[in-house]
Amino acid sequence: MSSAAQALFEAHVAFELSQWRGDAAPQALEAEVDAFWRWAQATALTDVIDADTVAATAERLALDMPLPDRLAAVIGTIVDDLIRLDVNRRTRVQDVIDQTLFDDGVALFIELEELRARLIERALDSPVYSALASDVLYQGIKDYIFSDTGAIKSIPGVSSLIKGSTSAIGRRMPGLEEQVEKRVRAYIENNTMKTLARSQQRMIESLDAERIRAIADEIWQEIHDRPLAPGEVIDTHELQTLVDYGLRIWQELRQTEYVGQLVDSGVRSYFAHYGDASIAELLGHVGIDRDLLCREAATLAPDVIEGLADTGLLEAFIRRRLAAFYGSDACEQALAAGR
Repeated sequence: MSSAAQALFEAHVAFELSQWRGDAAPQALEAEVDAFWRWAQATALTDVIDADTVAATAERLALDMPLPDRLAAVIGTIVDDLIRLDVNRRTRVQDVIDQTLFDDGVALFIELEELRARLIERALDSPVYSALASDVLYQGIKDYIFSDTGAIKSIPGVSSLIKGSTSAIGRRMPGLEEQVEKRVRAYIENNTMKTLARSQQRMIESLDAERIRAIADEIWQEIHDRPLAPGEVIDTHELQTLVDYGLRIWQELRQTEYVGQLVDSGVRSYFAHYGDASIAELLGHVGIDRDLLCREAATLAPDVIEGLADTGLLEAFIRRRLAAFYGSDACEQALAAGR
């Protein structure tokens, strides 16, 4: 760098620093926001980037970026700290969920009658629910038959054969309990689907608007004045175990072709619907407008810039950006031409 270029370089660095700091900074920031917003209003998403690039980036970040081993511990620690705050014990359900909002949710559930019916059918058609219902029925019948006050003792003649507790039936009548279990289970398995089908229709018919509102009112009365206090439900070890398991599930999912197709199709669907919309319009979809940008820039940027300046990063950045030009032949030629 020649002496003239060096002098200009230092003057330029000082000027740039003054633009970012001091009294001129707010006006400079607002001018930059205005310039960006004018550009955003005139520029479509597809003018800046295409769907292929965004899809590839999304897949790389969501599916290929390695997750550090410490991530689960970090998440678990933060969540554990949050759920054990004293504010959870001081905050009631009604403080975070207004009754009007709760009632609106109930009204929506009532309105979506066909969806409600489908959910009930899917739930009761589940093999898990069927197995659970069968087991509950069997245990109930078995307890009724073999309990000390149950059906066995009520059968004429049987009670006189059994002295004392009917828990001794297995010893006095070998094989009886096994035979009962075999027959009862066979009966239940043969009739469970018919029973569940009737239960589905009964449940769908019984959950009318009046009953749903009555149930919802009971639930609200039960929970509205309770403290949130999630820390009383789950301890630190259980929470960390759930976080670890959740991340394991995500690790498995991100290795599947299914999730990759979802990410790719989601990006392409977004571009198909909104690719020709302006950047300003897309920002508006998430509540960002020019006034919000100006307000947040005026609030946040000065502190950030001051921190960057105090730690030396701002000046170092400016010097790196300008030094290449002031040390170039183009700068010397411009200086020579201006003499």
